[in-house]
Amino acid sequence: MRQRTTIYNPYSSHDGIITNLNRTNFQLSSIPNHLFTIENKYTITTTTTQPNKSSLYSAIKELRIQTKFNNNESGIPIFSFHYEPGLNIYAVPQSNVDKLEFWQQVEQLIMELLGIKLSSQQWIANVNSFYYHDIQPQPLLNLKEGWKFNLHPKSNYDYIYNQDKIIIRELLTNVSEIEFNLESGIYKEIGLFLIDEKISTNDDLNLSGIRVILDEDSNTNNKEESIHKTMFHIKPRHRSFDDSTTITTTKIIPQGLHPILSTELNTTTIVIPTDFDVEECKFYYYLNLNKSLIFDQFQNIPIGSQLIINNGNKNLELPEYKINQWGNELLFEFEFDNDNDIPHHINLTVHSRYQLPQNNHSHSQISNVLNSLPNIFIGCNVKEGNLLDKSPFDTKRDVKIGGNYEIYFTEDTVFYHLQNSDNSGNSGSSTLLEINIPHGKTTFDRVNNITSLGLLIGVLMILYAISIRVFMSTTSKTKRD
Repeated sequence: MRQRTTIYNPYSSHDGIITNLNRTNFQLSSIPNHLFTIENKYTITTTTTQPNKSSLYSAIKELRIQTKFNNNESGIPIFSFHYEPGLNIYAVPQSNVDKLEFWQQVEQLIMELLGIKLSSQQWIANVNSFYYHDIQPQPLLNLKEGWKFNLHPKSNYDYIYNQDKIIIRELLTNVSEIEFNLESGIYKEIGLFLIDEKISTNDDLNLSGIRVILDEDSNTNNKEESIHKTMFHIKPRHRSFDDSTTITTTKIIPQGLHPILSTELNTTTIVIPTDFDVEECKFYYYLNLNKSLIFDQFQNIPIGSQLIINNGNKNLELPEYKINQWGNELLFEFEFDNDNDIPHHINLTVHSRYQLPQNNHSHSQISNVLNSLPNIFIGCNVKEGNLLDKSPFDTKRDVKIGGNYEIYFTEDTVFYHLQNSDNSGNSGSSTLLEINIPHGKTTFDRVNNITSLGLLIGVLMILYAISIRVFMSTTSKTKRD
């Protein structure tokens, strides 16, 4: 097994950070108020360490799980954890396999990893995989005993499975101290890097530092031979604006059964990216929509945009309890030629699906539905796009599925992310919207009793009417006789 740990030091120097370093131990302590951001990447070859796993899940070509507990921890400016908060799962079958076998194996693998049961009906199809989303993040339950590592509680992680190997990345933020030790069976490569601001730009980051190798199979007894001074450049796929001001706020405008997702943009801090490699840019709005809500693609496209993606159940008439899929995936595109074209407001009107009456004795006539915030970003084609996946931190090197909106863009696209405000008016949560949907107030027993009583009364009325007619007919015949 291989472990590659990259430590990003936001300070201007590495002086005083390394507290111990030898062939078996590496300890670091951050500068006060300049805490580390760390990516741990574990690579396990399944054909050698778990030969039975490939045959057990032979119908699965690829499976990817991306979980985000904290929306603010995306790894900017180096690491790529820019997927949607909550749980995102992607699955691809092998060619020419039985569909039932594939879904049984997917269900079994997800139960093993997450402890949740997903049926095939809960997924939707996107451009290159099946996709499942839930606002509730899920930790990996347990890892194999032979792997000798565990993920940190509630760390954002990215799990990739295919027939040859398993890759797990996790992101740790605000780390003040960390220690690494030589372990049997694990090849460890630990990198400590800072960004050299003197020669770095937003589109070309220069990383400078050292790499330390901890490997029991190493033949060297010399500490210096395990330490490698390193400097390299990366062209980041995910970028941020120079101004760190929070620039989008999304809230719900109540409108009965037709609520509006209203996003306000601080256009004074949003400009067309001017990085050296940038060519054409467009503005995008991405949203995972709960199945209790309907998007009408014929009437409710936000002003100034065009609908690019609408994956999921598009039936506008079905009630919520008839929808098996988790919801819909939406992507809108706004064209703009200059800074004045950037929209000040984006309003997306959705409609509520009919909800089952609450089967309890509550007096509430409202269902509370939680939905993810929209992801708003600027996507740009760049020159020398082939350099993007040369970065060791670019996930497209390992897998082509997943990443939510990423799969709908070409390989030469970079993303400038607009941060959501914490002051969203969303029940104290900066990552979720709360939508109130009216519904009936009763119980199923009461509905059944009233229905049965109504039918009984109807039958009695019919019988009464028939008996009256028979009686009147008999009386009339008697009088004639």
